[in-house]
Amino acid sequence: MGRLEKKILQYMLALSFGLLLFSVNASAAQQAANSGGSANEPATKREPAAPSDAAASRPAPSVEDRLKALEQVIERQQREIQTLRDMVDEKARDSALAASAPGSAPLPASPAEARSPATGPGPVAAGPAQANEKAQDTTQTRVDELYRRFGSLRISGDIRFRDDLLANQGFDSPTSPGPRNRLRLRARLALEGTINKNFDWGFRLNTSNFTDPISPNQTLTDFFTRKPFGLDRAFVRYDSRTEGPGVQLVAGKFEPTFRRTQMVWDDDVMVEGASEAIYFRTKSALSQFKLVAFQLPFSEQSGAKDGILYGGQAQSDFKISSRLSANFNVALYDWVRPGLVVRGLGVPATQVNGGINNGAGTTGGQNGALGTTNRVIRDANGIPVDFLAGFNLFDVLSQISWQATPRYPVTFTLDFVHNLTDRVDDEKNGFWGTVRVGRNSEQGDWVFEYTYTRIQQDAVLVPFNASDILASNSRAHIGTISYQINKNVSAGFNALFSQRVNKIVLNSPVNRWLVRPQFDVIYKF
Repeated sequence: MGRLEKKILQYMLALSFGLLLFSVNASAAQQAANSGGSANEPATKREPAAPSDAAASRPAPSVEDRLKALEQVIERQQREIQTLRDMVDEKARDSALAASAPGSAPLPASPAEARSPATGPGPVAAGPAQANEKAQDTTQTRVDELYRRFGSLRISGDIRFRDDLLANQGFDSPTSPGPRNRLRLRARLALEGTINKNFDWGFRLNTSNFTDPISPNQTLTDFFTRKPFGLDRAFVRYDSRTEGPGVQLVAGKFEPTFRRTQMVWDDDVMVEGASEAIYFRTKSALSQFKLVAFQLPFSEQSGAKDGILYGGQAQSDFKISSRLSANFNVALYDWVRPGLVVRGLGVPATQVNGGINNGAGTTGGQNGALGTTNRVIRDANGIPVDFLAGFNLFDVLSQISWQATPRYPVTFTLDFVHNLTDRVDDEKNGFWGTVRVGRNSEQGDWVFEYTYTRIQQDAVLVPFNASDILASNSRAHIGTISYQINKNVSAGFNALFSQRVNKIVLNSPVNRWLVRPQFDVIYKF
């Protein structure tokens, strides 16, 4: 028997002895009360001896006083016994943990078993506690097996409901179509896992047409038929996570590793291929410098040369003060054989892969059913065969963030792109500027944002940039207000106004601004 167990036994014996004395005294007091005399008096009354002065001045304690004192002693002993029991439980748990280590001898499965006396041989029926413990062990074993296979798992996603109105359509067309109001839904579900400190993986599903790379929206129409749900991401990523220079590698279908605005890349484009990066972190004002390279095939050809995007970006992050930070980024995008994009345009929205369909929302009918506003070359039969310009884009992007208040940071974003192609001499530049105030991370947060952009006709490769405005040959104003209702739900309003710069109907007396208000409710998890 251990020292703690002996201590508990001593306290229990003392408690039992105290209770016994209390019972005897209480019984004697009751008998005296019943006989009308003291418990020590004989039946024949005798003259008591004269007490001393001290004893006479001090009254004898009553039964109630003795009972109260004994209760206090018992309460103190119970607290000490509970403390010792807690110490025994902790010791048993430590022993159980030591037994679970490799090479350790088996110990009782719980502190209660560690305190219980040994029983004789023979089977013992499992009680509810033992059955529950066995079920927990089985569940833990399954969790451990999943962790060994996939690492830690994270599930996330969002659902967005949007009321999307298009008014004042037609741009420079002599006649304007009537307004169009669409109720639209976007749903995304992502699963990501961390294998170890260097490797992670992930995939995401979302709603969309399979032939639209820049919009996950599904319009609520088509006679209640089911909506497509497709693979949006699937990747494996490596990060050396070293203190000095580090390396990052990613392959599959993934979110772009380069920084961008929607002037060059729509937010919903998920690229495919591989990307590599080397980064340097410092403790100076230049907190990080990163070099990113990427190889992104966009059209594999059988018996012909593939279409592929090669590029890279230099990224620099500055920590100027505790409230002021900035980044500066220079990128080069070299589209090899972009004419394959032209040949893939205009496929039906119901087609599964094999082309691109995103025409009306981004082009204003500039090239008919083709989803591009870039200038194209057609053959003798009127079939588009190539772009007039090549696309070798030089992009300079900078951002400055000022923490004006914790809930209202201010961010300025400026983006300039120039097409280095020598196939055309004009319409090769684009500009994007945004001012954003606020955040959307906690309940009660507000965001106010304004963007102005001017995109010349062949400054970027359409159909991969902004989906909610005229994609090129355009100027646009975009305003956004959003409110965080609670941690997971937000409401927002977007007002988009875009206009064609170079008319395609040369003698048209009008050049309308497309008005596109959007009302959003978003739930994230």
